[in-house]
Amino acid sequence: MAALEASVAKAKETRRASGGPGTLHEIPKPAKKTAAKKTTPAKKTASKKKTAPRRRKSA
Repeated sequence: MAALEASVAKAKETRRASGGPGTLHEIPKPAKKTAAKKTTPAKKTASKKKTAPRRRKSA
């Protein structure tokens, strides 16, 4: 991270000296992420269809 900050500082200095048209934007530090709340969907009652029993093979 320190190498990145040093690189950014060096780039800022070179742009100021050359008077370049580009601008550098500060990179915001990411906020800490919190765990998302899990919601359980409403349970649906599914009706099972009965199937015919399997036929046994006769010997």
